[in-house]
Amino acid sequence: MSESMALINGRVVNPETSFDQVTNVLIEGGKIAEIGSPLKSKVSQDCDIIYCTDKIVCPGLIDMHVHFRTPGQEYKETFTTGSMAALAGGFTSIVAMANTFPVTDTAEILHQLLVRAEHEALINYYQVSAATEKITGESVVDFEQMINGGAVAFSDDGQAIQNPDLLIEVMTKCTELGKSFLVHCQDNRFDTYDKQSEFHYVSLVLKIAEQFKVPVHIQHVSCAESVQLIREAKTRGVKVTCETAPHYIALTQKDFKRIGPNAKMNPPLRGEADRQVVIQGLIDGTIDVIATDHAPHSPEEKESLDVVPFGIIGLETAVPVVFAHLNRQMTISEIVAKMTINPARILGLEQKGQIKEGWPADITIIDPKMRKVLEAEDLKSKSQNSPWLGKRLQTWPVMTIRNGKIMMREGEIIVE
Repeated sequence: MSESMALINGRVVNPETSFDQVTNVLIEGGKIAEIGSPLKSKVSQDCDIIYCTDKIVCPGLIDMHVHFRTPGQEYKETFTTGSMAALAGGFTSIVAMANTFPVTDTAEILHQLLVRAEHEALINYYQVSAATEKITGESVVDFEQMINGGAVAFSDDGQAIQNPDLLIEVMTKCTELGKSFLVHCQDNRFDTYDKQSEFHYVSLVLKIAEQFKVPVHIQHVSCAESVQLIREAKTRGVKVTCETAPHYIALTQKDFKRIGPNAKMNPPLRGEADRQVVIQGLIDGTIDVIATDHAPHSPEEKESLDVVPFGIIGLETAVPVVFAHLNRQMTISEIVAKMTINPARILGLEQKGQIKEGWPADITIIDPKMRKVLEAEDLKSKSQNSPWLGKRLQTWPVMTIRNGKIMMREGEIIVE
């Protein structure tokens, strides 16, 4: 494969600089060499010319909330299959949660994970550390040790710390050390399906953030009350960021009853009014990030609603689902920002989230006109628990470039 590549006549969208115009991008030696039309640099004879007419050329997508199930549950997903799913969905970078088996709560486990990822993952892989040992909410991990080992943030995702004093300790410690705390909001005094479980916890977290002047990132916001609490907190100057997921933008409780186990997640799907408020939160900037909460499960585990685990896969369908529900209400740049520069900025990911000269060439090319039916046999993930199986979706990633190398073209993963 050539060391040089030219993306010609694409709609280049770089939200950080408000750049949005039809132009060319030259890639050399894995980095972005030039952006412009015409290109000033001399293009080598062996340069790979890729015509991008009528396509969106944007920074490589970043998913700051995924579950790759490694170690301990590789029958659901592996570094390789998860990476392939990410590439198929246009993601060049992912951030994996710590609720693995064993839990990622010691420097030794973290080191083993990162070494495996270096050899097996096909994307930029970032690992979150648990905030408390075994994600039990009882005693904190060794924060300094986990940061020195390469943890990019802290989270007990899947569980919520119920002890307010411990929650304060975690939030203040993360602030002192300059790392994000990604908080799963669930008040165990309420049933999982009761919205109060989410927004009462959101209220608690925001009060702590405001009182102690510490930042916090709230995960998978799903209900109207949470959105309003966060909106009001931001108005008061509270340092809060938050994310929602494609399924909270696209689906409701009615879809859960129709689809069944493949639409069961935590937080659960809410009502239509909640869905509309979540969308409005994205439009007005209350919600900063769209993250998939990609959570693979085996077919056998998704057979019964009574015992089925929470979670759906989402990496491969994020782009068409998000664009279908937001492209008439938000600009392409606004949508792309929530899947690129915003998560990069929140997590402090260096040289990620932009198309910028001198930076690594992590780029996603999207065809807004492409339509296809999502078939189970086409999924790259090891699991098939998607609520969009059999649905015709439009606006698909057609090429994913990581470090200047084409890793996905027209749905096919390319591994040298």
